[in-house]
Amino acid sequence: MMRIPDWIKFYLLFPLAGAYIAGGFSASLLVTGLTFFCLTAYGFVVNNYYDVEIDRNHQGKAAADTNPLAAGQVSRQGTWRLMLLLLLLPALLAISAGWIGWILVALCAGALTLYSAKPFRLKDRLIVDIVTHGLMFGGLPVLAGYALAGGTPGAVVSLVAALIATTVCMEALVAHEINDYAEDLGTAQTTVVRIGKAGGWVVLFLCLLLSAGALGVCVLVCAPPAPMLAVLVLFLLLYPAYSSRHELVTDTRQSGRRVIVSCLAFLR
Repeated sequence: MMRIPDWIKFYLLFPLAGAYIAGGFSASLLVTGLTFFCLTAYGFVVNNYYDVEIDRNHQGKAAADTNPLAAGQVSRQGTWRLMLLLLLLPALLAISAGWIGWILVALCAGALTLYSAKPFRLKDRLIVDIVTHGLMFGGLPVLAGYALAGGTPGAVVSLVAALIATTVCMEALVAHEINDYAEDLGTAQTTVVRIGKAGGWVVLFLCLLLSAGALGVCVLVCAPPAPMLAVLVLFLLLYPAYSSRHELVTDTRQSGRRVIVSCLAFLR
């Protein structure tokens, strides 16, 4: 239910980065890691809970067995207990670091809930789904990690890091929606489903521009070391292409075929 392989390599980086910026290598990294392990898992469990009917009709997800509730392997009551546990543990861990960190953790939990829960269901709202995803997995976790490590979230460096993380996590959702476009048609109301796959590529490019702008702000305000800047540039450029590589190759081939057919028709 927690779908750990879906996020363990990516989403924990942001709160840990915030904690590292504030306190370096310290015990706060462990507290932050445990807090957001539970909180990120909660986000995926609550998503599974409210996506039961959609996932039953989604061939790809049904084949991958990503939602045990939809497959009837767990009960709704058991799922509620798991969600409660995954909320209580971060609340207890965060309160030990102070009220500011606890409030930011609570904001993350609230965003994760509103993203999937009815009647709010922010994941079904045009563009709002992308912005919310960027904040709940990127910007807010960076600020929360920074606060859990003893930093003041209003510090310029934390705000710049949160801005970059937000734009990257916006890219992540758009790429995911592009990859799932064919399966989501008729079952979900994502932004890419609403505007079409071609529009999704445009939105992904715009998110990439936002990431570049955030990186520009970082260079002007924080002057990061050259190696760190190089890593950030490569990540921001390569991540969108890598995450949507299969659809990118497919759509490029199809576009190439259409161009060739059009040229042949013109020559005839």
